[in-house]
Amino acid sequence: MDWAVIFHKIITGGAHIAVFVPAIIIPLMVVLALLADSRLLDRGVGFIQPVFQRLNLSSRVALPFLAGLFLGIVFGSGVIIAFAKDGTLTKRDLVIVLVFLGICHSVIEDTVIFAALGANWWVLISCRFVLAAFAAFAVSFVVPAGPVEIKTN
Repeated sequence: MDWAVIFHKIITGGAHIAVFVPAIIIPLMVVLALLADSRLLDRGVGFIQPVFQRLNLSSRVALPFLAGLFLGIVFGSGVIIAFAKDGTLTKRDLVIVLVFLGICHSVIEDTVIFAALGANWWVLISCRFVLAAFAAFAVSFVVPAGPVEIKTN
């Protein structure tokens, strides 16, 4: 075993990824921020509404859900926190959305990064989405529906 070759591969591979990942993430974040600012995500609410009806969720959860799904945890959490603080979402809505987004967040940027590294993008998206939908559907049976709103300070 030649340690010099191993260390060379580690260093060159790490340097490649250190350059490659920001080259993907930065343009994606700019595009996603522009989409959020232009209110194009608001238009996606109508497409996702049938899913929310199956989970017995209110339509108020659509925008935080789409923000977390496409903008990732960082930007999506800002939207989710804002909706939670102003009492727009119920505890049940928050729990189910957070379970889904815990498994399936930032679909675009994660998929592009892993696909660029050789993964099958279709398998990544479908597995994450199906697992997240199954988990959210299971949690929707456990968390009781009710009019209880979140109380914030």
